[in-house]
Amino acid sequence: MNPEVAWGGRWEHPECGASGEAVWDDGDTASAGHDDCDLSTAVTWGAEWTCHSCGAGGDGQFDDDTTTYADHECDDEDEEVAA
Repeated sequence: MNPEVAWGGRWEHPECGASGEAVWDDGDTASAGHDDCDLSTAVTWGAEWTCHSCGAGGDGQFDDDTTTYADHECDDEDEEVAA
């Protein structure tokens, strides 16, 4: 887990049409909180992460209640030298 990495994304439940957005830290669980729907299909996420130290980023798609890890080892010292 990298404390400088933040995630932000959108969740959707295609069967009922519900959706929403959230922001969370790397290593936290993305949870839509859409538990009151009786429909059986899964809530899915599309999200991006950004490192606030070096500016690196990436994205991912996953099911609801997934713990997200960017697997990013910040190389911000090299970035500063190159700038």
